Amino acid sequence: MIGGFANRVAWIDLSSGNVEYKGIDETDARKYLGARGLGVKYVFDNGPDVEPFSPDNILCIMNGPLTGTNVNMSGRLAVVTKSPLTGTVADAHMGGWTAAKLKWAGFDGLVFKGKADKPVYAYVEDGTVTLHDASDVWGKGIHETLKILRERHGEDCDGMAIGPAGENLVRFACWVNINDRAAGRNGTGAVAGSKHLKAVIVKGDKKNRPEPADKEADKEARKKALAAIMAEENITSPRKGGLSVYGTNVLMNIT
Repeated sequence: MIGGFANRVAWIDLSSGNVEYKGIDETDARKYLGARGLGVKYVFDNGPDVEPFSPDNILCIMNGPLTGTNVNMSGRLAVVTKSPLTGTVADAHMGGWTAAKLKWAGFDGLVFKGKADKPVYAYVEDGTVTLHDASDVWGKGIHETLKILRERHGEDCDGMAIGPAGENLVRFACWVNINDRAAGRNGTGAVAGSKHLKAVIVKGDKKNRPEPADKEADKEARKKALAAIMAEENITSPRKGGLSVYGTNVLMNIT
């Protein structure tokens, strides 16, 4: 398998509780790269007639090949599904540490399908995924939910959850993680709610971080990338009025 990939995706059937572990086809990895690309492929392959709130819809939480490395801005994951807001394939992206810890736990992604009989959450550690009863946190807000689940599994865990909006199928509901980073577009939280999936808790060890084949070339590339990011003329710089101040609102032109 090409570098950067864990070559492991968990396909979790919430209806039966079964978990199947699959590799990534190398042709697909090279063509779609990972994260959003692979997630969109999986959703397209699942069929065009699947309704967003149908148990047949899949919900993909996907990493890329650079996730969990030292590469600038690589600590993100994509949540990809059929959107209840738009009715078509859609993705939302999340920062923080969840993506890196998912890679360090041994996964390029998690794909959920079906619908659980009762609320559940997924726990990810050391290349395995297990489902647990989430009835005690169903109905609670995201911060309280993640606090309870971290107390249960350890403060070194990361995780993401939905709140009452997702549970009640609000069509723009989000996933939010421990770092208060949100997969904030297209109602991916509502799809989780329709599946009775409350949260994903991840324990990943940094010792499993992917290392570059050429450390000097990697260091030089990261140095150049950081210089471009910080350049005053670029929107990514920490200047007044940039992305770090106003977020993606600065990308909208109003005439």
